[in-house]
Amino acid sequence: MLAPRDLQYLLDILISAKLALNYVSRSSWSSFVEDVQLQDSVIRRLEVIGEAERRLSERTRVSLSRIPFIMMRNRIIHEYDKIVLEVVWDTVQQDLPTLIESLEKVLPHQEPEEQSYY
Repeated sequence: MLAPRDLQYLLDILISAKLALNYVSRSSWSSFVEDVQLQDSVIRRLEVIGEAERRLSERTRVSLSRIPFIMMRNRIIHEYDKIVLEVVWDTVQQDLPTLIESLEKVLPHQEPEEQSYY
């Protein structure tokens, strides 16, 4: 059983992953490269994912080790001038769908009106 705080952090990760994927759903690589606002939106969601993961209890992190969390937060925040857009794009396209699928198996079903998309 997950602690309520961990449950909220996992929900935050799920919501941010879905938002980031949705942001780029109608974009091509070339349009992503040209759209700084889109880049900023996606990078922000990856920051939230990384921060929420960092806040998970060690117990939850260990028990969910099979879930491919993304640890980009520190690089994005502390090395903002070295962000490689190809890595951001590939993370969203390749890693987030798997992350979403994995979390949806672990988290209780949430009705849309119960979700906070801050």
